[in-house]
Amino acid sequence: MSQLIVQARGLCLGYEKGKVAAGPLDLEIREGEALGILGESGAGKSTLGYEILGLLQEKGGSRVGGDLHCHLDPLEIGFIPQDPLSSLDPLFSIGSQMKELGADASEIQTALRRVHLSLDNISLKSYPHELSGGMRQRLVIAMALLRSPRLVIADEPTSSLDVTLQAEILKLFREIHAEGVAFLFITHHVLLAANFCDRLAVMQAGSIVETGTPREIMETPRHAYTAALVAAVPRL
Repeated sequence: MSQLIVQARGLCLGYEKGKVAAGPLDLEIREGEALGILGESGAGKSTLGYEILGLLQEKGGSRVGGDLHCHLDPLEIGFIPQDPLSSLDPLFSIGSQMKELGADASEIQTALRRVHLSLDNISLKSYPHELSGGMRQRLVIAMALLRSPRLVIADEPTSSLDVTLQAEILKLFREIHAEGVAFLFITHHVLLAANFCDRLAVMQAGSIVETGTPREIMETPRHAYTAALVAAVPRL
């Protein structure tokens, strides 16, 4: 069995006066695994991601109970946000922003190649607003890969993309995952998660109500909320 890299036991997270926003949560992520976190907006999915990243306090939240053991150095975790523009500074070129992460020219080119970009189709002198939505998303993924992370937390990374670009980004995630990188894939899109992840965890109102393989979740959901999510998936 692969190495455990993240383990939560009875984890409770809140934002103000001890009010619980997520939890209690029991969760495991193993080396090289893609775990999907499913649920509607406000279920606590992003809150969990921020805590694993060590950013929850900066977001005004805190751990109010339970334990979280992350067996990774913070630099071994990459983050892909929902909106690429939220993590790109509009006043600086993309090249200068990548160099701020401590990358040299060779590392930047390698990261760009991993997301199928090159200096032939993207200029490091460009500013974020000069790139298409798909290019911005690939750029943010490249930045997340600069330090060769062992775990990537992707928070609704396809929500602002059309279906064609969603498919392209999912194909890219599969390639990165095949290299042994673990993923925490946070989404409300059931089919995307089922087509990419090794396991799925369904969250409702801050709690994980069901976990299982994509086949188990899609074909034999045990919890009423999971069944409702699956039933809402459009079918031809």
